Amino acid sequence: MDGDNGSQAKVAVETTAEPADAVSEAAVFDDSPEREHRAKLAAAIAALEGDLETQTKARDALLAKCSLTMEQARQLADAHIDRLHRYNDMKDAGQMLFGKLAELKGKTVKEVYLEYNVDIND
Repeated sequence: MDGDNGSQAKVAVETTAEPADAVSEAAVFDDSPEREHRAKLAAAIAALEGDLETQTKARDALLAKCSLTMEQARQLADAHIDRLHRYNDMKDAGQMLFGKLAELKGKTVKEVYLEYNVDIND
């Protein structure tokens, strides 16, 4: 009877030990699509971080070459964007005027542009 209890205990220990070993082997040899997806994402993140570092160095080199601080560069970009907005607003107003003029003359907008020697692509 003692031999039976010892065998049962040994079996119980081996049974509890096997799942733990099986779990670690499964984790090491897991070829699931989810694991592959995570690996691809990690590689993509690493590549993007490398690109960011490269672009940051290039930006800093350009700023140093132009003798600009980051704040000055932002102000310059903001001023340029403001000028682009004003230009687009004026262009829109001009296109509306050409549209109204074409309507009054009974012509197409393209014909009015040509009449006033304005490039249709401007």
